[in-house]
Amino acid sequence: MNPSTQYSTLAVPAPRRFDYWKEVVCRHCLAADSKPLSQGSFDGALSINTLGELDVCSLSSPLHYWERSEQHLRSGPAEDLWLGFARNGHGQIEQGGRKASLSTGNLFLYDATQAFRFSLGGTENHLIRIPRALLTEPLPRIAEQTAMVLDDRRPGVIPLREMLRQVASTPASLQGERVSNRCSSVLLDLLVMSLELQDLNATHQELDLYARIMKYIQRHLSDPDLSIELIAQAHNVSTRTVTRAFARYQKTPVAEIWKERLNASREAIERGQVRSVSQAALDFGFSDFSHFSHAFRKRFGVAPNTLLRRD
Repeated sequence: MNPSTQYSTLAVPAPRRFDYWKEVVCRHCLAADSKPLSQGSFDGALSINTLGELDVCSLSSPLHYWERSEQHLRSGPAEDLWLGFARNGHGQIEQGGRKASLSTGNLFLYDATQAFRFSLGGTENHLIRIPRALLTEPLPRIAEQTAMVLDDRRPGVIPLREMLRQVASTPASLQGERVSNRCSSVLLDLLVMSLELQDLNATHQELDLYARIMKYIQRHLSDPDLSIELIAQAHNVSTRTVTRAFARYQKTPVAEIWKERLNASREAIERGQVRSVSQAALDFGFSDFSHFSHAFRKRFGVAPNTLLRRD
């Protein structure tokens, strides 16, 4: 974790403090309109640390308001997702038709590619910039989970919150590329798990669909036309839903079909259930014998004909 970059409005004359704050935050976070929501002098402090591929912005300030509009999206486009931790703060976040009140200990997400309204005040609050691809690959529907407070009754949320607390409190202990990268990887794993389990009904439905599809694949391995479109049609869902069910396990339907076909063909060869490599290929949906032999060797490290029984 790299040494902190530090800012404080105390170094600026009182009348200019909020303008200075707005300039600094917009430079390091996102372009947006802002205004204070409390009377009196605006005393704010901001530090920025790098943790692997993440940026950890820690701020203390009076309650103030941010609005990122369509104009900001056009003039200052950004792709990142942001994880917020209202460590000792309060406020409100609104995005994508959802609105959440924020209080001490809350974790929440917002998306730089969508307009939002956001107010936050208090001490030791944290905003973590996350490159979009790190979340959209394991969580294709991540944009639907912004402006929602994470339910800490779900697995992962409490350890994620504690890890964020320690990361922000002891940045010096995380210096060094290896430690910093490892720490950011664990933090992201906790976040992904926490988000996956927020909606348990949807989670159970996708787990059930995955199990049913795997059984379907195993029953139809001999069909050379087996495809994601055929699977989706057989289960009365969209191809996107099928893909999402597999993405929960960091898998794809096409790769699993290939794996199951190769595993089944090897088992048939080793048990003496086929007399030739070509029969093994045809029985399990392969029409190109050369392609089958190449894929078999790549997966198992041996050619299929070497496993044929010679009796």
